Amino acid sequence: MIIGHSISDATGVIQSIDETVATVLQRTRKELIGLSYLAITHPDDAARSLSHIAALRPNGNSARITKRYIGGQGAIITLEVQVSRVGNSETGYLVGTLSTVPIMSDLIDLDDMPHRMWQRAKDLLRVMRARDDVLGTDLFADHAWATLLIVYVAEAESRIASVEMVADTLRLSRSTLNRWIRVLQCKSLVEPLDPDRDALQLTQSGIASIERLLANQPAMEIS
Repeated sequence: MIIGHSISDATGVIQSIDETVATVLQRTRKELIGLSYLAITHPDDAARSLSHIAALRPNGNSARITKRYIGGQGAIITLEVQVSRVGNSETGYLVGTLSTVPIMSDLIDLDDMPHRMWQRAKDLLRVMRARDDVLGTDLFADHAWATLLIVYVAEAESRIASVEMVADTLRLSRSTLNRWIRVLQCKSLVEPLDPDRDALQLTQSGIASIERLLANQPAMEIS
């Protein structure tokens, strides 16, 4: 399950982090902001984490890392991080989406739950797009659900889901999409828009609701 996000500078110093992530790490946001992610990474996982980060290309594909953190109370906390590099390697940012990993993860495939949720969301979007291409967009009006899925997939891939990107994907005018966004905000499914980033972000209850629905979706085999 996705628990939240972090933004670090190009060197890995944390600039912003969600309160939910700080709570899981047994710290406060104030304690974490200004720290390097390496300062809270388990020493045995530091080299592997550095190699994954070093391999990231600016504005390229993200990397998915399962790693251990040292909690503020000394606990070892295992999380999955989907991280991408935005902007150039010197002045850009590292954007991370942090998720829980399955219990007893050493005994099962670590690609299991977060990856499966992400894949199901992508499959549902693929079916919806194919449906609209064949039958036309005028027959269907599930823009709210499609918006949630698009934002969920973007967050799982550590991408920013801008209003413009979602509107283009859904072939909607920005004014129409804004009306749906206001509805989703009233339902506490998406956060209020950040005017500086023009970014859509799910609330924790939004993430939980979507993942509850995705968990009940059968796996799809679509060629």
